[in-house]
Amino acid sequence: MSYVQHYINLHSVMKYNGIFQLVENSYEALKLVKQFHIKSEIIGQWLFCFTNLLIGCQLENIGFWYSYKHCAYVYSGSPKAGIADDENLDEIRSRLGSYKLN
Repeated sequence: MSYVQHYINLHSVMKYNGIFQLVENSYEALKLVKQFHIKSEIIGQWLFCFTNLLIGCQLENIGFWYSYKHCAYVYSGSPKAGIADDENLDEIRSRLGSYKLN
């Protein structure tokens, strides 16, 4: 399946009656990311998605936020909170653990 096809499918799954619906919990976010094979990783309590702007904009519409420092779209279940600014991803991985999904 091509990249564009992933984008179209993701867009159609996330929209309901023309309105984007926020994911309700981490399980829904994880299920959506796995369904569309978005390169992602669970680090501590956060779901990091390493993708481009086209997919990222769709993720932002359903509750993810972009971390400029870590160059990833992040889902934590709450608005942009919890990641220490002075740590890079490798430091966070070693302190909290991680699991790569795709």
